[in-house]
Amino acid sequence: FYINGRYILQPEIFALLGNQQRGAGNEIQLTDAMVRLSKDQSFFAQPFKGRMFDCGSKEGFIQANIAFALARDDMKGPVFEMLQEFVRSHERQEEAA
Repeated sequence: FYINGRYILQPEIFALLGNQQRGAGNEIQLTDAMVRLSKDQSFFAQPFKGRMFDCGSKEGFIQANIAFALARDDMKGPVFEMLQEFVRSHERQEEAA
């Protein structure tokens, strides 16, 4: 499963976060505390239907922003042209190398 979106959490989560061991990336992970809390409380979720991006990675963040821009009528033309120019410029640099 992939956890995405906004959370409405009960106050008990903060006590767990206060003594949560560091996880991935040496960071305190909210999801680790949520797993611990799920042993005592129910969680409710709304399944997501759509495309997801991993905005925790540089590439995913860029993908999300490009997809967002290309989905907007006021942005898709200029952004598409910009992307095409980036590709053309990259191809020229590769040919020159």
